[in-house]
Amino acid sequence: MRVKSEARRQAIIDVAKEAFCRQGFEATSMSEIASRVGGSKATLYNYFRSKEEIFIAVMESSATDRIAEAFKILEENTDIRFTLVDFGMHYLKSIISPDIVAIRRMAINEAERSDIGRHFYENGPKKGWLLLNHYLQKQVGQNVLVPCDVWVCAMHLKALLESEVVEQHALGVIKEIDDTQLKNVVTRAVSVFLKAYQTQDKNSAE
Repeated sequence: MRVKSEARRQAIIDVAKEAFCRQGFEATSMSEIASRVGGSKATLYNYFRSKEEIFIAVMESSATDRIAEAFKILEENTDIRFTLVDFGMHYLKSIISPDIVAIRRMAINEAERSDIGRHFYENGPKKGWLLLNHYLQKQVGQNVLVPCDVWVCAMHLKALLESEVVEQHALGVIKEIDDTQLKNVVTRAVSVFLKAYQTQDKNSAE
């Protein structure tokens, strides 16, 4: 019986991630991944049933390593403005990083042909936004935010955070953005969000 190891599984994910990001999902074969890992296709199939399953593991691993850090900030018990600005900085830095951009593009491209796009959303973005949903619900309960549909509220914050840079960065209009520029973008987004959703007594106190 073949013995699986977590180190071997991670090696496959790391090699596949590099290949996917460099040449795309469709152009990357199981044979190539096996060759780069230093084994046979049979070894890959001992860990993953298909190339699609490897890609899903790559997406989950990348989201865990980068984007999850942003959502952990929401667990800290600090002022909402400070928390959301800190969260926004980590979130935007994550989603405009080259590997996350490449993986997101591949997920969108493959969505027409398979369930990869749905898996990407369910196992990556959706999990994170549910954490934000929970955080915002707590703020509503503490009368920091007005009563609202907190999922819609979370999506409004997402849209505001992404509005100035994400599309422009994806299309190559913005090549680089430093921390000072990013902080200004996030601060503006959070200010607009709080004007819409923060309770009147909290707004007047600031």
